[in-house]
Amino acid sequence: MTSGRRVTVSTGSRLHFGLLTHRPKSGREFGGVGVMIDSPGWTITVSVATDYSDDISDRIVVADSAAAACPETARRVIRIVERFRQLPDANVPSLEINVTAAIPSHRGLGSGTQLALATARAINDCLNLKPASAGELAELTGRGLRSAVGTWGFDSGGLIVDGGKLESDSVGSMATRLEFPPEWKFLLIFPQNVSGMSGEDEVTAFRDLPGMSQEMTDALCRLTVMEILPAIQNRDFSRAAAALAEYGYQAGEYFVPAQGGVFADANMTEFSRRLAENGIEGFVQSSWGPTCAVLCSDDNMVKKARSVIRSSPESDNYEFAVSSPLNHGATETSDA
Repeated sequence: MTSGRRVTVSTGSRLHFGLLTHRPKSGREFGGVGVMIDSPGWTITVSVATDYSDDISDRIVVADSAAAACPETARRVIRIVERFRQLPDANVPSLEINVTAAIPSHRGLGSGTQLALATARAINDCLNLKPASAGELAELTGRGLRSAVGTWGFDSGGLIVDGGKLESDSVGSMATRLEFPPEWKFLLIFPQNVSGMSGEDEVTAFRDLPGMSQEMTDALCRLTVMEILPAIQNRDFSRAAAALAEYGYQAGEYFVPAQGGVFADANMTEFSRRLAENGIEGFVQSSWGPTCAVLCSDDNMVKKARSVIRSSPESDNYEFAVSSPLNHGATETSDA
């Protein structure tokens, strides 16, 4: 039996600002723009169990805080282990897997992809299997079916432009990756007890949405190439905030039939308006939401943005968190 190593993988989260296309007449599908942030994140440790008989019997231990954030954690981890056992000649022994930190599920933060990739990387390296890229791990675990921002962000961090996927591709291509100014911050806004669209509801939404117009795709691509990327590259905060907000708004307009508005949570429109009146423009929803993020230049702007939102009578049922850009991939440590 392979003795393996004790391997711990820690991730950040991903913000996804919207797709570049859906159901194009030809060419690449999906694509999109997003960025990795340092928190919340997954921390997963994998080792070979040493106190079991020859019968395969895994031990999955999920910390209470992680289980509260993502109740389906254990079930998802078991599914990933099973995928490894289906590989030819994998010979996966009994494993002990400990999950000590989690990304809340169905909040638009890429929880499922980061969990899958972190668990798969930890298992792969614990068992000293052939090195696998993030794309290969995504294919193994069934991730990256639409967006690849979280897949490539798991490897590299930073701002990711997903170039979309051809019909023959399992995962979208990484068109561009940029360092995100580390001094900038994101104020995250979470509605309490509200989940974003996922699972079969998400599949149905994509099935029922009409094709994105070529004009909208062209506008989003122009915003990406001519506004967002140069502003990030040049650390031009004002232009970056305005461009991200415009990108998110235009992408959100396409999803109105599925989510009921530009933002999945109706009060986010009012928060965005109040912030703009106070000179804070970088308001954008992540994926299906309901989480929204405000790009801030520094801690003082974070405090101002939070104060502005808190002044709204609708803000009582919302939670806030502050995250920094994550410009490196998931971290891995081992005992060997």
